[in-house]
Parts: sequence; C-alpha cells; structure tokens
Amino acid sequence: MRFDLLSLKLFVAVCEQQNISRVADAEHIAASAVSKRMSDMERMLGTALFYRSNKGLELTPAAHTLLRHAHGIIRNLMQMESELLDHAMGVCGQVRLHASVSTIVQYLPADISRFLHLHPAVRIDLEEGLSQDVLRAVSENAADIGIFGGTSLVAGLRVLPYRSDHLMVIMPADHPLAALPSLSFDEVAKHDLIGPQKGSYLDSLVLRAAADLSHPLRLRIRVNGFEPVRSMVEAKLGIGLVPEHHAERYVGTGALVAVPLDEPWAVRHWRICTRDVDSLPAPVQLLVEHLSAQGERSPPPPPVLPPER
Repeated sequence: MRFDLLSLKLFVAVCEQQNISRVADAEHIAASAVSKRMSDMERMLGTALFYRSNKGLELTPAAHTLLRHAHGIIRNLMQMESELLDHAMGVCGQVRLHASVSTIVQYLPADISRFLHLHPAVRIDLEEGLSQDVLRAVSENAADIGIFGGTSLVAGLRVLPYRSDHLMVIMPADHPLAALPSLSFDEVAKHDLIGPQKGSYLDSLVLRAAADLSHPLRLRIRVNGFEPVRSMVEAKLGIGLVPEHHAERYVGTGALVAVPLDEPWAVRHWRICTRDVDSLPAPVQLLVEHLSAQGERSPPPPPVLPPER
C-alpha cells in the first residue's frame, strides 16, 4: 500500500474543508483531479473515506484514522525539510556563549529558550564567568559570544547593547534604613555591607563609588552570588545590593525589604561582545541578532570606552 504526498495533503485539505470544490480552488487544480485522487485512495484502501451527499462530505471512521496518521506524516516531513534547510543554510551547529552570572539568572534562560524554539538544530554551550573573563574568552576565541557588564572593552571586539537592570538595597524589615523611599550610596556605606565577589562588575561599581566617600566602606563580608547575599542579610550580618529581579523575590516573605539605590551607576548595562560578526558562523550570527534585539527593551547604555593603554 503506497501513498503519494500530494494525495495525502489533498486528503487532509478535503477533510478540513469537507468540500472538494473549495480545495480545488485553493490548490489551483481541477476539482475532477481532486475527486479522482480521493477515489483512488478509497480503491487502494478497500474502504470508503467519505459519506457523500448534496450537503458535502462527511468523514467515515476510516477517514478519521487516516487523517490522524496523515497529520503526523506531514508534520514529520515539514520538520525534516526545516532541519535540512537549516543544514543547507548553515543554521546548525554549536555556539559557545560566556556570560556574567547576573545575565544567566535574569535574562538568558528566557532569551535562549525563544531562540532554540526558532532554531532547534543549534546547540548552545553556556559558561559563567566574570565580565573581564568573558571579554578575554571572546578575544582569545575561547567563546563565540560574550555577555559582560561595564564600559571598557578589549581592542578588536564588536559591542552591542543587551539588557539593563537596577540595583536595590535589601535589608531586614526592622533596619533603620528600611522606611526610606530611596537610598544614596553614602547612606548605604555607613552600615555593614555584604560585599560582592571580587573582580565582578558590581564590585568595580562599589569600589569606584567608595573612592568618593568621606568615610571608610564597611565591607563586613564578601560572597559570590545574590542568593548568599540574601542569606547573610537574613542573618542580619549586613545589608546588600542585588538587582531588582532578585529583590522582588526576596521580599516576598516580609522578612526583608528592598529600597532603590539612587545613584547613576545603580542602573547596570549589560552588553554583547563578539569578534568580527560578518566572519562568524551562521548560528553565531543568528544568536547575536536575537540577543541584541532584546536590548531594545532596555534604556540605551552609555558609550563604550576605548581600551585602556
């Protein structure tokens, strides 16, 4: 028993329309040709597929069974064509993506999910790193794409905007600063602060701001990651700086409060870096375009500074 694809596709269309004339018009073929193919299928199967009447066509039990299988066959063929087209266009392969942990936690899961839905034949190897390590990895060809924070750059890399976030100050609900609508860094720095990981983007922002203080910065303890910051704050070992995305989750129990940090540098800008994008493989170019499109949702970042000499 053999089925040709055109007959199967016409059969599905006839089942959906329950009218041969409409299918013939839509497919730009003669109605008699569609009718003959349906009759040929019935003869091959040895059973009727339609109850015919003046009101149109009604599916027989055999037609319902065939329709279920036909949908699966056509769906698999379309998937096969799509994947083979990906191979032909080069949209198949591996992308090495290095990124800061903040972007991995906040943005990349959803952005990568949307990308892989569009390009299922692409595999993404994601690795976490500090911003300076991300830049180095892309520069040395250990990564195809990097997501980093800050305004400096390694010579020879192309930079595109990605996302922005806003820093909040989290603290116990009974902390003296908890009732204020916003906080300057000078106010924050007068209290014990849970410090960020050394060398991180946030660490560079904090140390730069601390240089302008008239009093020493009270870094009581340093931790790696925002979940440990929350744990230390809950233990009342100090207050901490976390992005708004994290702060919204941390204050849900009522034990902690989050107050916006009112400083220009409290809005952190994340960027995409690659080598010469025109020379990159097609999957890498597609992911760069996809991620940079997400940057349109964020406020424009400040300009990138030239490399330090």
